[in-house]
Amino acid sequence: MAACLKPQVNQIGRRWRLASRIRLANIKASQHPKQTFTAVVGCLVILLTANIALSNRETEGSFAPTLSEIATMEPLFDGFRHIQANKTVQQNRIFGMAAEGKVLHARLDSLIALPVKTHSDSIRIVSDYRRLEQIVKSLNNNTHAKN
Repeated sequence: MAACLKPQVNQIGRRWRLASRIRLANIKASQHPKQTFTAVVGCLVILLTANIALSNRETEGSFAPTLSEIATMEPLFDGFRHIQANKTVQQNRIFGMAAEGKVLHARLDSLIALPVKTHSDSIRIVSDYRRLEQIVKSLNNNTHAKN
């Protein structure tokens, strides 16, 4: 960050001739140490009293959130809870689909392994295979959407 700001600070220093002014101020300060000390302490006292006065003007309750501020944040938290609930539902559906796909895969393996298949076995193989294809496509789409 400092390296990024260094050129701008150097340009401002050259434009306002800060180096020469600082040198002159140091020369005057070394020639008049008591006046310099008085000026510095005076400025610090003025800043301290101004800071105390401004901090006393603010009430202590201003730092505590008011009921209306809390009430305006509640829809934000409700939205966050809604998003988290939907995310949980989606994850449960994905896990359910993966489990269903494993069951279908095992059923297909057992049906294909049968030496003699009936007409209903063939229909079940085709329908289970199509359902397994749909599950795989859906899971692949969810995987690509997350990336």
